[in-house]
Amino acid sequence: MSNIYFTIAVVFFLAALGIILLRYWKRVRQAANSDWEQLLSRLEPVNRESIARIAEDALHDDSSAYTELDGPAMSSLLGGLEGLEILERNCQVLIDLAAYVQRWYPEAVVVAEQLRMNARELEWHVARLKGAAQTGNLQSSFADYAQRAAVIYYGMTQNVLELYAKTTLPGVTDLQAAL
Repeated sequence: MSNIYFTIAVVFFLAALGIILLRYWKRVRQAANSDWEQLLSRLEPVNRESIARIAEDALHDDSSAYTELDGPAMSSLLGGLEGLEILERNCQVLIDLAAYVQRWYPEAVVVAEQLRMNARELEWHVARLKGAAQTGNLQSSFADYAQRAAVIYYGMTQNVLELYAKTTLPGVTDLQAAL
């Protein structure tokens, strides 16, 4: 009887693993078949100045000479939870942009992997905010998680811009304008 339960568990595990592998395979194929214009068109517009301001606020060392942003100010700068969801979707595009460079410069794999880790961290912060919104604690949690998410996104955009600046691929100015 216990062999039947074990067999069922293994079958479910293998089925789940197969579904996950299929999902990632489709995503990799889609990214590999994307061209430059398709990648840039997938980027959703964000307020770069607001993200840079939040990131500078978080990274600034001398807090006595610099005013810190509070939760409502960050919410208005980012567009609330919807704005953070846009950042989350743009993270996937940033990863695909790094994978695009990786076709011609295999050493770009380091940047792509770092972007993947950063995207996972940003997704974690946005998920915490979504959970806080469901429990009615969004305003009290927004400042910490949103600021961290903005800093991560800002760093990701800077890493992609640096990667493209190091390569001889065309389109760096288009990328700067899009980011």
